[in-house]
Amino acid sequence: MFSEHPVLNTGLKVLYLVDQVHAVAGRPETESESTSWSLSSPGYASRSELGEEEDIAVKVGSKTRTVFGLTLGIIAGLALILLPGILVLRTHPPNATDQHLMVPFTSYEELHNFILTKSCNSTEVRNLYNPNPAPAPQNTNGLTITSPTGGTSTFSISTSATPSHSETNAQVAGVDELDTVKNDGTYIYTITNNTVAIVLAYPVTEARLLAHVSVNGSLQGIFVEGNRLVIVSQQYQQYPLPFTGSVQLGMGSVAVYPVFLNSVQTTSLSIFDISNHSSPVLTTTLVVNGTLAGARLIGDYAYLVATQPVYCTGPIVLPENVVNDRVVPMGIATVYHSDIADVAHSFTTVVGINVTQVNPTPSAKIFLIGTSSNIYVSLHQIYLTQPIWSQAEQTAVHRISIDGGSISYQATGTVSGHVLNQFSMDEYNGNFRIATTGYGVNQVAPTGGVASNYVQQTNLYVLDSGLHIIGRLEGLSPGEAFYAARFMGDRAYLVTFQRMDPLFVIGLQDPTKPKVLGQLNIPGVSDYLQPYDETHLIGFGKASTNVTWENAALFQGLKLSLFDVTDPGHPIDTSDYLLGDRGSDSPALTDHKSVLFEKSLNLLVIPVEIAQAQPGATCTWCYNPLVWQGAYVFNVTVQDGIVFSGGITHLSTGQLPSWSNSSFFVTRALYIGSVLYTISNNMVKMNSLSDLTELDTVSLA
Repeated sequence: MFSEHPVLNTGLKVLYLVDQVHAVAGRPETESESTSWSLSSPGYASRSELGEEEDIAVKVGSKTRTVFGLTLGIIAGLALILLPGILVLRTHPPNATDQHLMVPFTSYEELHNFILTKSCNSTEVRNLYNPNPAPAPQNTNGLTITSPTGGTSTFSISTSATPSHSETNAQVAGVDELDTVKNDGTYIYTITNNTVAIVLAYPVTEARLLAHVSVNGSLQGIFVEGNRLVIVSQQYQQYPLPFTGSVQLGMGSVAVYPVFLNSVQTTSLSIFDISNHSSPVLTTTLVVNGTLAGARLIGDYAYLVATQPVYCTGPIVLPENVVNDRVVPMGIATVYHSDIADVAHSFTTVVGINVTQVNPTPSAKIFLIGTSSNIYVSLHQIYLTQPIWSQAEQTAVHRISIDGGSISYQATGTVSGHVLNQFSMDEYNGNFRIATTGYGVNQVAPTGGVASNYVQQTNLYVLDSGLHIIGRLEGLSPGEAFYAARFMGDRAYLVTFQRMDPLFVIGLQDPTKPKVLGQLNIPGVSDYLQPYDETHLIGFGKASTNVTWENAALFQGLKLSLFDVTDPGHPIDTSDYLLGDRGSDSPALTDHKSVLFEKSLNLLVIPVEIAQAQPGATCTWCYNPLVWQGAYVFNVTVQDGIVFSGGITHLSTGQLPSWSNSSFFVTRALYIGSVLYTISNNMVKMNSLSDLTELDTVSLA
């Protein structure tokens, strides 16, 4: 992977080793210990990115952390010697309470100079790329709408009363999230084989496939608002770009001839009129520069957040929006820049568009910041998070106000550590709450003073509307990984893990003084917390068993838990349900939108893959083979806890789950009226909610 030139090769290896040491510092142990890359530390390798879940969690002693710190210092020193002018290590003050601000550029020259002096003079080797051009106007040639009968059927059904039905399991009421499946009480819209299938779902006696809708690019998700279907897709164009140049290394220059892939990436939003569900009509196409960072639907307005890296050669090309082949100019005054230094910059575009208008004009603002990460969206605010990678781990938070077509920058602040996911953030009574994780020196030593071990710890901050820190709780659960967070009113619930699962109840009644109210230690860990009511939570995670060496835990099958937090000082685990053996998994652990929960029906449904230990198996570390895939249905009440009702699978009787039949893996569940619908890539199956009797199926082929 390195150059043949010995000096340049050494420099590239230094950059590679710096990256690897950062990655190792984000894990609880070295790879040679046969342990997990399991700390879900934002910015490091996550479980979903690695393609498999963590195996164990292990405490790391102070000696190991000291070695990491020394190694990083040595490598950084070598990098400064070998690559002057290219590698500039930039650090940030350890105090993360300073207030920051974003202001618009006044001219293109100011923008150009800022990028060349700030963004391109960073710790990454730039000048190896060409600028990303504005998105090319798209025509509708890539759009196809097909009826399963091959004709142009005008079949559409109108009902006087829409039955009760489930919606996407979203974080904030009134803020719909992009998903692969939607329903409106009569029709189901689901992504299958990179098309959107429209299914007449209710009543069951008339269930049928009506149409497939295709658009350019890779489908990312959909919204449905009234008689509008909104499809969000991404387009990638990759091609080789040979580069010939020289790198100055003090005494002379060294020629290098690498070949890189430059990718032109755009995000599209396609709006269809579905008044006739068998023949949707494209009304609007919006094309935005960059890859999708997030999308929400609030009322009639869809909001897209897209980000693209800043390239450092040639002219600086600003992102542009293209609506129905018409370029919507973005003036220089719409581009804001931050005073926060970072190792790389990107253009992050926030776009709002009315999905009910025939020829809408989008509103947009562009923010020149570091790489955009997780976003949190309330009814009137978008919070962009920007991880800052330096010796002082920080996260910058940018508050963007949204109100229909109005988008305006409001404030910027910083906190220590990095966020885990969108549930690490919340807005309440005008304040912004955020939980982070990072590495710091453990302040507790047996003989007094400051200890030398460098451990992961969890923090919680409360910021006012100006994103000034007004309350903080730092250094929580040192040495343990941060697994889950959920904010509910004036409380926060945090889960960390090493060998046991501490569920922390954090009091936020006084936002200036967050405090731990209670703690529950139980085996296993929760990766996701679903509110049941104001005083109960459902935890989705893994069971675990302790191992005999070090301070470790070995994950087993799936575990559902019902927590009673009526008394915040003494949280209680009132009910557990264990599913399968080691190797069992569920999308519910990492994708909350796969969870169907309806308290009024005491209904909980999640897709699961069940692994089963084989007789005579002796490998306690090995994953067991899968024996079943489908949806598990539960009845959940405070009185009886979590009670299994039954399972629904799309696989044939006796068929074992495998990659060859993964198109029949259930990924979503929803209900309309008294019918439970489960969805896979190939099928929609309908069962009675009362006794799970199979009613019908619809093929999506």
